[in-house]
Amino acid sequence: AAEVGVGAESYRCLAEMNWAATGRYRTECERAATLNAANEKLMARHAALQPLLMQVRDIEVHVADLERTVLSLNEYTKRLEHRYRALA
Repeated sequence: AAEVGVGAESYRCLAEMNWAATGRYRTECERAATLNAANEKLMARHAALQPLLMQVRDIEVHVADLERTVLSLNEYTKRLEHRYRALA
């Protein structure tokens, strides 16, 4: 009878541990589903922003080209000023 009581107690303890583990796994599964949904939203937003990011990159390249052109024009203007002053 004592062995049956010990076996029943062990079984009850295992059942409680199983329920606790099931609850934890359910919670983790819900968290994973929430994280997956958030990740999908972020990926969709990134995909939507990608063309704009490419435009920004293109603008940066054009701005760098314009800056180089402005520097060249500035140097040319200075040379012209020196020539003008030399003629005057």
